[in-house]
Amino acid sequence: MSGIGCRRCAAFTPGLLALLVCVLACSCARRGLPPGGPVDAEPPRVVSTAPDSGAAGVGAASWVCITFSEQMDKRSVRDAVTMRPAVKVGETSWKENSFCLAPAESLAPATTYGVTLMSGCKDSHGNATREPYAFTFSTGDSVAAGRIAGVVTAKSLPAPGMPVWAFDSARTPMPDFVRDAGHYVSQAGSKGEFELLGLPAGTYLLFAFKDKDGNRVYDEGTDFASPAQSPARVTADEPAVSDVEIALVDPKEPGGVRGVVHHCFVPESVAVAVVAVSLADSAVSFSGGAGRDSVFSMGDMPAGRYKLTCFADLNRNGVRDAQAEAECLEPHFVEVTPGEVVTGVELRLACPTPRPQRTEEAPADAETRSPMWERPDAEAQAPDTTRAPVGADSAVTH
Repeated sequence: MSGIGCRRCAAFTPGLLALLVCVLACSCARRGLPPGGPVDAEPPRVVSTAPDSGAAGVGAASWVCITFSEQMDKRSVRDAVTMRPAVKVGETSWKENSFCLAPAESLAPATTYGVTLMSGCKDSHGNATREPYAFTFSTGDSVAAGRIAGVVTAKSLPAPGMPVWAFDSARTPMPDFVRDAGHYVSQAGSKGEFELLGLPAGTYLLFAFKDKDGNRVYDEGTDFASPAQSPARVTADEPAVSDVEIALVDPKEPGGVRGVVHHCFVPESVAVAVVAVSLADSAVSFSGGAGRDSVFSMGDMPAGRYKLTCFADLNRNGVRDAQAEAECLEPHFVEVTPGEVVTGVELRLACPTPRPQRTEEAPADAETRSPMWERPDAEAQAPDTTRAPVGADSAVTH
């Protein structure tokens, strides 16, 4: 019986395998889009607010709501909403795609409020908003018309995502970023642009700061701030201020110096050394050499004022021999600022003195004391003193 059973199994096996292959093939043929439809890769959008943007006569106990185009990650939204003038939030709630908050106390009368939703809010699929969203409303008869707009840059490039704070100079003439929060808040968009809305008349001090951990709070020791070049003045007659630029600069970022040394030596016949010494601390110095084209460049220099000199380094030891090696006709002084390179610096190296005629009264060891360009055995290497100075004139810029 066992032998018969085995023969039946052997006869049945090929048919069973064929059936399994058919089932798998049909299953593959029916494969289409993943369950749930196409993958969501679009960032969420704000579709409405309450109160409406620009609304006046808003009740003192009104809730503030933001409705999104899709389901959101609740925590990312809650952390991204700011309201100015600042209010203490009593409670928050979600209803479908709408986030709402209730002030713990009544809103101030006849006051314009600005609400900003910072970029980075995520939907349920992890897609984040790319631009900040702002709206205003008033508990008075009208919304304040003050507006300040501009751009935040870093090394002359747009600096997206940087928080922008505005302080009313009458209330806070010298802001302490650790203690004082901005009276009005915005954020640089994807192109570095920012906009502050609903401002009352006044003079405003504007700052952008590098928020390294993204917590939207100034952390001393890790964050740094940079001011606009001048305050922005909002008046009833001219409520809009535009084209404000805030250049974000790390005060600890090193700078540098670049320039040219004019000299009379044949290229590569002698090393031309350039030295920069800090005027604040003479122990801090930097050195470099001019290339064949007489151009020099030094970097990694802390901000500060420096004295630049140069000399002909005949023995190439990096130290000037005062008796044998020519030096700059006069020093050059520069101010190095964080993250910037001072360009167009020009130094002039003194040309070597022509070799005097040797006389019988000359000391027997004169050859051993003469500089390279004065030695008879070095005449073949002597520089062409008629050669024109190398380098082109250029202005000093910072």
